Amino acid sequence: LRAIEDILNNSSDRKVQENAIFALNQHNSPRASAILRSWAESNSRPADLRKNAIFHLGQNRDSQNGPFLRELYGKLPSRELKEQVLFALSQRRGEGHEQWMMQVALDESESIDVRKSAIHWAGQSRGTAVADFARLYDQSRNREIKNQVIFALSQRRETAAVDKLLDIARRETDRELKKSAIFWLGQSKDPRVQQLLLEIISG
Repeated sequence: LRAIEDILNNSSDRKVQENAIFALNQHNSPRASAILRSWAESNSRPADLRKNAIFHLGQNRDSQNGPFLRELYGKLPSRELKEQVLFALSQRRGEGHEQWMMQVALDESESIDVRKSAIHWAGQSRGTAVADFARLYDQSRNREIKNQVIFALSQRRETAAVDKLLDIARRETDRELKKSAIFWLGQSKDPRVQQLLLEIISG
């Protein structure tokens, strides 16, 4: 393990360093995870290697990595690194990070791209309730965020997701959002969708 750490710290070959980060993850020990966390949080390290370390922290089962990544998120200087943390946390199923990602999605101080990424990765987990997406849609004032929520709902198979999309299609005053909801509803086999389309045609 010490030899791998020496290579990571002292090599000038970026590919060799990437391989060292991969090797640390394969080592699967508390010390290896600690080295990866040190690299992930160091602003003096190259951004691409920090992203690599963050990625592997998401894959590694060390229970300290999830809380570490959430704390690290608030210290990161770039959108790319923040989005890598969101992805890494999405890989750590069963640890309850989905609600935290939904809070990121609601945070208007974050960039739109980061918020959309949070919605996307939260949507990949069944740990996020459809009601949470519906609430986010209703609370958001941004069209891009709302459209991302519509897409997230379209990927869910629960009746509640179709319910919310039907509600958007019927009540939304923004024509683009209404069109988006109707488009995704068109991919559904729910019989209520046909009724909605008949209402739109006849209305």
